[in-house]
Amino acid sequence: MTVDVRPDPVQIVAKVGSSFMAADPERAFEVWVYLARKAGWQVSPVEDMPVDLSAGECGVVEIEGLRYLVRQSRRVRRTLVDDVTGGPAERPVFGFAAWAEPVLSPESVDS
Repeated sequence: MTVDVRPDPVQIVAKVGSSFMAADPERAFEVWVYLARKAGWQVSPVEDMPVDLSAGECGVVEIEGLRYLVRQSRRVRRTLVDDVTGGPAERPVFGFAAWAEPVLSPESVDS
């Protein structure tokens, strides 16, 4: 029995933007694909799948026979330093990240 030590693609989260601005969807997609390949996955972008950029979708990939939708939204904790109180203060905020969700189809779901 072999144990796969790679993180599952849905566990790969790429920090791609600041706490105020999302990264360009194309750049967010590229960063996520880079991290997935670095983790040892064979990742192929799927060009013929439409995505809704206004909904935070960045692109679709195929990884070892399964498709994943790469999305971008506020998802990772960051620390913001501001001085609205007259002195520097740190507070937690959510920054932008890219991650993948499986694209489910009857063929990809084991019944």
